[in-house]
Amino acid sequence: MRSVPPRVLGSVAAIVAAASIAGVALQRAREPIPRVSTLRSGLVAEVVTAIPAAPASAAVADAPPPEAPPAPARCAPEPAIEVREVEPPPAAELARLAKERPEALGSASLGSPTRGSLFGGVELQESEGILRAGGYGWGTERVIRSIERAVREVRRCFPGTPRLYVGDIARERGGWLKPHRSHQSGLDADIGYYYNTQAIWYQAATAHNFDAARTWALVRALIEGGNVEMIFIDVSVQRLLQAYIATLPEEERPSEEVFPSPTKRDTLVRHAWGHRTHFHVRFKDPAAVALGQRLAGVLPSLRLLRPRGGPRRSPHRR
Repeated sequence: MRSVPPRVLGSVAAIVAAASIAGVALQRAREPIPRVSTLRSGLVAEVVTAIPAAPASAAVADAPPPEAPPAPARCAPEPAIEVREVEPPPAAELARLAKERPEALGSASLGSPTRGSLFGGVELQESEGILRAGGYGWGTERVIRSIERAVREVRRCFPGTPRLYVGDIARERGGWLKPHRSHQSGLDADIGYYYNTQAIWYQAATAHNFDAARTWALVRALIEGGNVEMIFIDVSVQRLLQAYIATLPEEERPSEEVFPSPTKRDTLVRHAWGHRTHFHVRFKDPAAVALGQRLAGVLPSLRLLRPRGGPRRSPHRR
């Protein structure tokens, strides 16, 4: 058998290798080429996977804040006070009761606030809501109960309310009370303001220390009690109260009968010099006044009244 020359074998090997390479290339050419979008999505997926997830708090911070809850409705008023009213008996029996059983008659306001006396008065007591600042805290029962009722309402509507200072009302039997011009018949009371700072009796109210919300609640409770004739407040403090009231809903604002205006002066609240440190309430007590009129002819003979009046003083001093 004839042998194949080496040159021929080399040529055949080269041809076989070339054919093999061509087959592989043809097979690869038949495979589908990946789309660019597929590659990009893969890259994006890898990038997103590589970035750490944002904390939950960041998502909440970007969300709009929750809607504020509606303002609470106005606190309900305290129940009206109940004061026992006695039908005065005939003159002879009236004199006997006034001397032997004065408690059976109740309170009587005689004369006027600037020249009067008090019979059967009730003394305001210190409590969890009241601090006595004046030396004389006697008034008709209706006056004392009206003050206590108003303070209870403020403390119920504003938890954490500090105690309120109450100054002079009247002597036990009324009459002149230095240095006041009024405070003689048990119908006048000096009442402190509420403050945002530590309260001190006779502290001037300013925009920095005045608690307008609590003070207005107190004034409103006194007025709504139905036993107030007028309230004396310095005009500068009135402005602070009115600025606060302007922020309240329309239905919670007082009527035009409460604060003075350029066209109306005979309102419940009035300006009086010297009332930046406290306000002065003149109460009305028709039953006590009516009883006082009946007792006016009886008590002097029994010497149960203090002398009325006192030195003439400035009309601004109340």
